[in-house]
Amino acid sequence: MKQFEISNSVRKELSNYLNTHNLSLKAAMDNETTNGEVAAIVHAGLPAMIRKIYSLEKMKTFFWTKKDLMMEFINMRLDAGDKKGKN
Repeated sequence: MKQFEISNSVRKELSNYLNTHNLSLKAAMDNETTNGEVAAIVHAGLPAMIRKIYSLEKMKTFFWTKKDLMMEFINMRLDAGDKKGKN
């Protein structure tokens, strides 16, 4: 999991989504509908081969059943991207 990075375009889209809906990442992950939308944003940023192997529906299910883990993971990846951008 540590090898996975969230691309700048996904970071921007996720940030725009959260700002538009006036949500924190935690609030978005705690609601099944918005959780699925976050999963769709992340899924869209994956390489095509991974998207074919790991369908959006599977990702939505995984994000919902493992929402606390995924929230922590996304926060870690966003923080890592922030640190990388500052160096």
